[in-house]
Amino acid sequence: MHQQTKKPSMSWLLRYLLPVKGRLLILLLLLLASTATQLVNPQIVQRFIDTAADNGIISSLFVLACFYLVLAVFNQILTVAISYLGNDVSWRATNQLRGDLLKHCLRLDMRFHNLKTPGEMIERIDGDVTNMSNFFAMFIIKVIGSFVLLAGILSFMFTINWPIATVMTLFTLASIGAMVFIRDLGVKSSKDERGASAALFGFIEERIAGIEDVQANGNVPYVMNRFHRAMRTVFVKGRKAWMLRVIPWNTTVVLFAIAVTVVLLLGVHYYLANQITLGTLFLIYQYTQMLNDPIEQLGDQVQEFQKAKSGMMRSQELLANRSEIIEGSESMLPEGALGLEFDHVHFSYNPDKPVLQDITFTICPGERLGIIGRTGSGKSSLSRVLLRLYNINSGVIRVGGTDIQELKLEALYRRVGMVTQDVQLFDGSLRDNLTLFDGNISDAYILETTDRLGLKQWIDSLPEGLDTHLKAGGASLSAGEAQLFALTRVFLTEPSLVILDEPSSRLDAATEPCYNRP
Repeated sequence: MHQQTKKPSMSWLLRYLLPVKGRLLILLLLLLASTATQLVNPQIVQRFIDTAADNGIISSLFVLACFYLVLAVFNQILTVAISYLGNDVSWRATNQLRGDLLKHCLRLDMRFHNLKTPGEMIERIDGDVTNMSNFFAMFIIKVIGSFVLLAGILSFMFTINWPIATVMTLFTLASIGAMVFIRDLGVKSSKDERGASAALFGFIEERIAGIEDVQANGNVPYVMNRFHRAMRTVFVKGRKAWMLRVIPWNTTVVLFAIAVTVVLLLGVHYYLANQITLGTLFLIYQYTQMLNDPIEQLGDQVQEFQKAKSGMMRSQELLANRSEIIEGSESMLPEGALGLEFDHVHFSYNPDKPVLQDITFTICPGERLGIIGRTGSGKSSLSRVLLRLYNINSGVIRVGGTDIQELKLEALYRRVGMVTQDVQLFDGSLRDNLTLFDGNISDAYILETTDRLGLKQWIDSLPEGLDTHLKAGGASLSAGEAQLFALTRVFLTEPSLVILDEPSSRLDAATEPCYNRP
């Protein structure tokens, strides 16, 4: 397994939005409509105040009040629709990214997976992408909407009073400039925070998976000590990341305080000089307050951007990993039983510790070969290199006369079946677990195969037969039943070559002979 370095690019992430471009267009139209209603409402209030101050007729005030209420309700409906559609867009886009990350990880070789815990990989595939999902939802709604609203407010203010509009424009430019300048300030710390969180999840998953050993050996105090230390690391790194992420927001707060003071002083001055009406003074005040909302939202989104960019960098790093297992182009093997040949095979997990040294043997089609040896002598390694979970250092392995490195992995796995010591069960029916969710395998064939392997009587004893629900992890079966289960699963695929890695280690003496017969 090796890694290709690639400079992080937002275009890499934005391409996941292409499949939802239609929803994005609708979202943009809704944003424009919402911005228009936000800009119009203060103008209605201005007219209401000026009409009341000039002793206008009651019917005009009533019409303005009704119009204001209608627009307010309409804007709330738009807000709900925008929020729903924005989250829909973000989840559709990032779910595709989750799928790509999972598919990529499943194709990486075992050297990569031996270095990663399942808990850590869950955090990498889901936790990091969730940060990007939140960013997409809020980015579309708030960032684009904020810029449209800012442009509308400033454009209208220049038609009312250009000195005040100039102050507001300078404040806006200074705020946006500050946020752009320091937008990456907390990215590295946010990335470290995500790494600490992934390590914590990996630690929790590892200890829960080994709960029997933890309890039996009295290691609970040690585990809790490690847990608290991991939690402290998450807290320290998270605190540092948060403090760096809030700097843009604090900067805009200071700038806004200065801008509001200047704008209000100018507004009161023009009102006292009878250059603007009371309603216009209110409009200036209202637009000044409205100006703060998009600026604050932009500041919030800078924080989200930093978290999202850290997640993006970690996701790109994961996608940059390349498997050392390179598929061949050959997709066909001879029909019928397959022979196997190891030709001067050398293999090691670590360069300084060889496991297989100059292994040579041949098995003709239909023959059986039993291999015995001490624990750690390399028996399981033979099956791992045969199925290309690892690459051999030198030599050749042939299946049906074809070098396995010239075969497509699908062609190899379709014709070679393997029963391991550890059996993985999934949350689903007994049928789905036996067929691995392949609906093309009939119940009749399942029952015929289980009958030949001696498992049919056990299936018949279950209240719901093949529809019996099994829990993930194997809690529904005993160790021996799980071993029989694995044998059945492999033989349902009708393999041409079967590898049995101690398949009867958990079977009792009465059952084991059934699996040693030809």
